[in-house]
Amino acid sequence: MDAALLLVAGNQTYPQPQTREHLIAVDIMKLEHIIVLQNKIDIVMKDKNTTQCKRQYEEIKKSLSSGTGQSAPIIPISAQLRYNIDVVVDYLCRIPIPSR
Repeated sequence: MDAALLLVAGNQTYPQPQTREHLIAVDIMKLEHIIVLQNKIDIVMKDKNTTQCKRQYEEIKKSLSSGTGQSAPIIPISAQLRYNIDVVVDYLCRIPIPSR
C-alpha cells in the first residue's frame, strides 16, 4: 500500500476501536502518505456544535502526533454535500507514484 485515507465520522467519538486498529496498521506499515477525512461535518455544523468539531480535530491531531501520521492533513468534509471533496482530490493528486 502506498497511501491511506483514514475516514472519521465527525458526529461520533474519536477514536473508535476500528480506527485505533487502522492507525496501528499504518504505523506498522510505515506509510508516509496518509490523509485523514473528518466526515459528516454538515451534521455537526447543522447542530451549531463547532466545539465538538474542533475538539475532535484536536484529538485526531494529538493521536497522530507520534508515528508516521504526524504530518497527515486532516480535512473536514461532507461526502453528501461534496464539501471539500476538491481538496481531497488535490491531496490525492500530490501523492507521488513510487517506482516499481
